[in-house]
Amino acid sequence: MSFSVGVTALVGVTMDVPDLKAAPSFFAALGVDAVADDMQCSVHTAVQADCLTLRLASAGRRLRRLTFTALPSEVALIGARARAAGYAAIEARDASLLLIGPDGIESELVARDAPLAAADAPGSLILPHAPLHGEIETPRPLYLCHAAIFVSAMPEALDFYCGVLGLRVADRCDNELAFLHSPHGGDHHILALAQSSGPGLHHYSFEMGTIDAIGLRAAHLARQGYDAGWGMGRHVLGSNFFHYVRDPWGCHVELTTGLDQIAADTDRVPGDRRAEDAFYLWGPPPPADFIANAEAQPVEPALVTA
Repeated sequence: MSFSVGVTALVGVTMDVPDLKAAPSFFAALGVDAVADDMQCSVHTAVQADCLTLRLASAGRRLRRLTFTALPSEVALIGARARAAGYAAIEARDASLLLIGPDGIESELVARDAPLAAADAPGSLILPHAPLHGEIETPRPLYLCHAAIFVSAMPEALDFYCGVLGLRVADRCDNELAFLHSPHGGDHHILALAQSSGPGLHHYSFEMGTIDAIGLRAAHLARQGYDAGWGMGRHVLGSNFFHYVRDPWGCHVELTTGLDQIAADTDRVPGDRRAEDAFYLWGPPPPADFIANAEAQPVEPALVTA
């Protein structure tokens, strides 16, 4: 079932990590701003504040919260839908809503008239000409655009993220993987769900604007010692170009651009795709542990792409 009321964009990810010592150097290499103290690190891009929040916790890495935007007129409607589905709000205000969804993962809704990054969406995927080496300024990530998470029960997760938050399925691979987009239009997915033995965060993804920006930032990261990852390549579902690196806590960070766009109120029929189409069209072979859920015990591979 689909709804015209629903969240518009993913604008934040919060996770627990066992230490914060490596945060400043990694995020400097990634090209985002980070403000850290002994207990927390907040990451900002030029147009997005708090797009990534790391909280110190002794138990290890754990996905805590996903933050979405919603139209001001729809926050209360989504809250009512959550109550009807049995999801009580931890906190409900006129301009925000905080719910606990499946697997104990929090979903925060923040009222905003339009997706924050709408005016910053990329145009051409390639630069009109290659700059001279002396003219190169390494591009910085524009904004957080999506995340891929592991879920312990796909049907329950779809009931919440689609039935409550109003997201719609763009494509899926049986009950192993689902790509979800906003009913208000935009990227092919702002959230991807992958079946696993437990919850977890597979990756968070930054829009880079051009293919050249991905390559230049990836090369810069490699020079700074962050060369473990996968890319460059192109995904099939979503059509986006990608390069992944590992953050200091073992999570994948995707540099991406070129996601398929889906119009608002589309009559698109979700595709049920073969597993081979859930991964990549071209690129180097991925690392052997790329699809492992490091947060689940025991760790089980899951089918993930984005």
